[in-house]
Amino acid sequence: MINKDELLIVVDPGHGGWDNGASWEGRLEKDDNLRLGLQVRDQLLAQNIPVLMTRDSDVYVTLADRASMANEAGADLFVSLHRNSYPEQTPSAMGVENFIYLTAPEDTTGKAAQLVLDSVVDVGVQANRGVSRGDYYVLRRTQMPAMLLEMGFIINEIDNQLFDEHLTDYAKAIVKGIMQYFELSDPPGEAPQKCPPCPECPNPEVMRAQLLLGNHFGLNVPLTGFYGEDSRWATVIALQKAINNDLDATLKVDGELGPPTLEAFGRKFPGHRGNVVFVIQLALMLNGHHIGDPDGIFGWGTQAAVRRFQEENNLVADGVVDGNTLLRLT
Repeated sequence: MINKDELLIVVDPGHGGWDNGASWEGRLEKDDNLRLGLQVRDQLLAQNIPVLMTRDSDVYVTLADRASMANEAGADLFVSLHRNSYPEQTPSAMGVENFIYLTAPEDTTGKAAQLVLDSVVDVGVQANRGVSRGDYYVLRRTQMPAMLLEMGFIINEIDNQLFDEHLTDYAKAIVKGIMQYFELSDPPGEAPQKCPPCPECPNPEVMRAQLLLGNHFGLNVPLTGFYGEDSRWATVIALQKAINNDLDATLKVDGELGPPTLEAFGRKFPGHRGNVVFVIQLALMLNGHHIGDPDGIFGWGTQAAVRRFQEENNLVADGVVDGNTLLRLT
């Protein structure tokens, strides 16, 4: 029997940020995916099952990053949430469907997908479209059983009505199917009203920053979802590399934020751009501050995040990253 706290379930709300996904009369797939994903997260946490969100806000996360987060975290199951669509309304464009990869084993991935789909269907749907196989990136590149669940057609008003009315019940059903797959007999309980940040929960923003830090600067950064010494050291290494690259400096890349690095860094404020700003944005994410997509441009979103960080750390909240702010960030 598997213990709940030994599991890690990845919940992947599809699309996000500039990627709206499918849409219909102002309704955006990315919003529905996130609404359901947060409910599934809360239901999993209510059962004391660890969960990792690939995103928990309206941000864009690449498909590669979503798969890498799950793989690096050693997850046991990957559940990607979507809404279906079609170029035009037809009688058959309705109902729920679950996808697995083309060559995924039936006795593991197929079983998990079928149990989750059956549980969702029990809540009430227009049509059960079954478990199908597809060549989706997140199914192809994840190293654990993975499914892509299409929760009704966004172009179908009845599917939309069912989605809205049964949102929490659908989330419970998804968790029920997951628990059945892992042979956990307890039925889903009531989710808490809000899941506040806590030291026990991996932060997806932190994990995304760790992934970007490693990929962009060629560093080995453990994807833990927690900002620890490894991430701090990697951030300073990245900063020193960025200063040398952007400012033609000759800093020793040693991971020590000493006077030479602080002097070369100077001050960064709105209007600046480049690799140094990109590292500042990653440092903000590592400290739990949402900035959207890090782009190396010190714009209003980065400035607002800097001010929030400064306020929390009793610094002058001017939105300018000077030596004192940099020392606190890293």
